[in-house]
Amino acid sequence: MPAAGGSPKVTGPRRAKDGESRLDLRRAQIFATAERHGAALEIGPAHNGILPKREGFDTKTVDYLDRAGLIDKYKAHDNYSPDDIEEVDFVLPPGAAMGDIIKTRFDLVLASHVLEHTTSLVDFLNECTRLLQPGGVIALVVPDHRFCFDRFRERSSLGSVIDAHLEPHEVHTVGTLTEFAVNAVKHRGTTSWAPVHAGRYSWVNGESDIDRIRRSATSGRYVDVHHWVFTPNHLRLLLHDLRTLGYIEVAEAHFHDTVGHEFFINLSRESQGPGLSREELVGLSDDELRSLDVPEWESGA
Repeated sequence: MPAAGGSPKVTGPRRAKDGESRLDLRRAQIFATAERHGAALEIGPAHNGILPKREGFDTKTVDYLDRAGLIDKYKAHDNYSPDDIEEVDFVLPPGAAMGDIIKTRFDLVLASHVLEHTTSLVDFLNECTRLLQPGGVIALVVPDHRFCFDRFRERSSLGSVIDAHLEPHEVHTVGTLTEFAVNAVKHRGTTSWAPVHAGRYSWVNGESDIDRIRRSATSGRYVDVHHWVFTPNHLRLLLHDLRTLGYIEVAEAHFHDTVGHEFFINLSRESQGPGLSREELVGLSDDELRSLDVPEWESGA
């Protein structure tokens, strides 16, 4: 809570500190309000689980593929071992709701780099809420669009979030796929980077790639892209408004600004929110647009 008559504390994005493990940082933020030894559900961890069973966490996992399917999906990637992929406890059929398949309730529901992929942000959060024990926490690890391939996309609006809830789609629309395809960039050759990462931008997709991605929308199959685009305080504002308007039941219980290219928000039914007025959140969200770099492009981009 800001001091009376004062302004909210602004930390701003930063690089990871020397010796700071990304995994340890993630766990520290998750357990800022969640019980370390509680029952957890990790959504879509694939080969990069934050709370794996093999380290003693009481974790169940849910994904659209079983372990064999995930191993096949990532077999062309050389940055992981199949041993990193654990057994999937709940395999979610296309179009199924998590709460219809998963009857267990959890102290923690963890979604790392999942929220931005969902077709409906509201429905996803409500599904997560449905899986919570009383006092349970939803922990979100979210990419900051200023520091990933979404750099030149507009942030998602409250109206688009509400419309996606009221007029749901099982797969991403032509518009979403187009916006992703034409705007995806690399910065000095990588699709995610830390603040003050110097370098030039280049486009990820050429004309043929854009056409292929757009045409895939007509197939009726799910194509995995970022639907929603956030900066940290912009998402805090969205969540505040969705709670106030009655679309979601949970509110912010913990927040940590961007480190590297991701930020952290924990939510719970019991929380009263961020302790900031809507006007303060609007101001912080607006300030984030002022921190964007002036882009330079690789020759031929």
